[in-house]
Amino acid sequence: MPSLLCLNVGSSSLAFALFPAGASTPAWTGGIDLSVAQTVALGRPGEAPGVLDVDDPADFPAIAALLIKREGEGAIPVHRIVHGGQTAQAAAWLDAAEIARLDTLAPLAPVHQPAGLSVVRRLAEERPGLRQIAVFDTAFHYDMPLVARQIPVAPEVPFVDIRRYGFHGLSHGWVARKMAAEAPDCRRIVSLHLSGGSSACAILDGQSVDTSMGATPLDGLMMGTRSGAVDPGLLLYALKQEMSCDDLENLLWHRSGLLGVSGISSDLRDILPDGSQQAEAAVALFCRRTAKAVSEMAVSAGGLDALVFTGGAGAEQPVIRQRIVAELAWLGLSLDDDANTQDAAIVSAPDSAVQIRAMPTEEERMMAHHAATLIQEDDHAH
Repeated sequence: MPSLLCLNVGSSSLAFALFPAGASTPAWTGGIDLSVAQTVALGRPGEAPGVLDVDDPADFPAIAALLIKREGEGAIPVHRIVHGGQTAQAAAWLDAAEIARLDTLAPLAPVHQPAGLSVVRRLAEERPGLRQIAVFDTAFHYDMPLVARQIPVAPEVPFVDIRRYGFHGLSHGWVARKMAAEAPDCRRIVSLHLSGGSSACAILDGQSVDTSMGATPLDGLMMGTRSGAVDPGLLLYALKQEMSCDDLENLLWHRSGLLGVSGISSDLRDILPDGSQQAEAAVALFCRRTAKAVSEMAVSAGGLDALVFTGGAGAEQPVIRQRIVAELAWLGLSLDDDANTQDAAIVSAPDSAVQIRAMPTEEERMMAHHAATLIQEDDHAH
């Protein structure tokens, strides 16, 4: 088993981790979030991170190439690719045909897909013989029931073969795996990945049975700069008012959500302390829409045994958890205020009808797990 360099490219962030051969924990980790800082952190678990010296912190392909050269020689790069399309059930080797297939999905994930593939291409150009692996954010949702996969549109061009794919599968998959190990009696789980991108997922017996994102990562919950679900008639109205398709796309992906409503920031860490009327309106809408999604996902799970908050905002924002759970008090959900303030693993009150958890996501560990499974299957086949 070779070592694995996991490269997790987001719309404005890059996280990475090197897993030595056969290891389930990384030797070193790091990353950059351009919305927060302009320096690339790199360090070993339990140690204060250092800084990786790079020419351009926004040039993720160059950073990946530098990591391979300096820190990951001999490692197989493992890439998080957001959209896997119809056929991606598991991790896959990134040969030319697979890269070309993934390219065709860029219109369904225009912010994420080209960014992820740009790193793949840069490494392939610099090292033509390098084997690379893709793990897909859609794979966890691949086997959702038909009622969760279908879109309520006639199967006419351009909607032929389009389905609800779901995203954040690595994060929701980590929740499913962790809960199976730590709380096996919690069969019906709603996982909330709350970060720059946000989604809810209904998990039943460890499997995704529904999720708030659909054919694209623009659907569902209100997000940092993304609108989430919007009345489709309103979009038709905008086009008929002669708003260009490009301007509408830019509005929905980059100038909506928390940023659009608050006029302050896309980051709850900036909005919460602001105290203005616009800030409160943004937080209230974000929490209400998220709480409604919990109820919706509980329908698909057939009930609710556990509510898990993950993602940066989900695991690290006590106020957001408090406000969302307050919206769900009618279901008997309640928090232990001290545990919630401390971001404890279990934040529910003893008398809560449902267990509530705050769980940091471990997407890179899931990436390494899926990649190792692919390599082992390949070895057995040969």
